[in-house]
Amino acid sequence: MRRGPLFSLSALALLVATGIAVGMPKGAAETPLRGRLDALPVPAGWAETREAPESVLRPDGRAPLRLARGYTQGSETEWVLVEYFPSQDESRRAAAREFVFPGAGWSQISEREVTVPLVAAAGGALAANLVLVETGGQRYALLYWYEIGGVAIASDHGYRARLLYNQLVRGRSDGALIRVASPVQAGEEDQAVLTRQAEFLRAFYPALLGSLPR
Repeated sequence: MRRGPLFSLSALALLVATGIAVGMPKGAAETPLRGRLDALPVPAGWAETREAPESVLRPDGRAPLRLARGYTQGSETEWVLVEYFPSQDESRRAAAREFVFPGAGWSQISEREVTVPLVAAAGGALAANLVLVETGGQRYALLYWYEIGGVAIASDHGYRARLLYNQLVRGRSDGALIRVASPVQAGEEDQAVLTRQAEFLRAFYPALLGSLPR
């Protein structure tokens, strides 16, 4: 089957599922966290610093639960923003693109989907997006993905599809958006940035998964 018809069928299936979900009764029970986000331990070998700066990681004011924190190890800094929604609908769900990227005064250099090898992730790998942005001559690397039911999802469309499935089959609509950002060093290549962030996630991600619902 060619890509065009396959895409059309997928879009139609999502549209039908959306119609079914819209017709379902509202007010589904909220799914609580398994552990408090602010109680997450500091990863071994890292030190906690000030909260993640809003100039780099812009928060979504609709998220009921949030963790904004910075970590340092030697000269390296990683900022984390986790936003969790115990229940969601189209008016309140994990942030869309306008909340993922910083505001005015920023330039987007590149964006691509990446796979981060992580033993703790489902299937041993974490699907995410790597975005490089710049302001005032300083570049930043932003890694983001959606988390729902213990599964990491890179695309917004994939997240919405998974959310509909959970709502229809499991009767729950919880989910989270996770962002990890760090300054890019002068002359540092994309792959080197991703390698740094992957090393941090190997220490941070297992504890985060322990706090999120499965």
